[in-house]
Amino acid sequence: MESNNLAGITLHHLEQKMKDEKFPEKLIEEILLEFNQIINQQGEKGFQKWLTNLHYQVPDPFSSELKAANIYSNYRNWIEDEIVKLERETELTWEEQTKDIESFNIKARKAQLVLRHRISEIVLDLLN
Repeated sequence: MESNNLAGITLHHLEQKMKDEKFPEKLIEEILLEFNQIINQQGEKGFQKWLTNLHYQVPDPFSSELKAANIYSNYRNWIEDEIVKLERETELTWEEQTKDIESFNIKARKAQLVLRHRISEIVLDLLN
């Protein structure tokens, strides 16, 4: 991965892409707050490398079952709409797409599926 590609991975660009993808405004704020903490810990370059290496994994700040379930509760309608879209896009049920986290409750699984998929798509888009 070339560092000039990473230059596009900024909080501003991430925010704009999330708005374009119709993420709920409060969720965008929550995600950016968590990402800003990572930047404070790892620096801008560390954050960019960390984010681009997720590869459809849930970002650490959202990996706890409780946090993911809370996100589901707060943004249920949006997550359910995204689940339907992901099932159409991948031609897989949400259960099949979350086999790796099937020990989690349903709310957490759905929230993590949407977050990992949509954030990864945004990152890939920004890299191109």
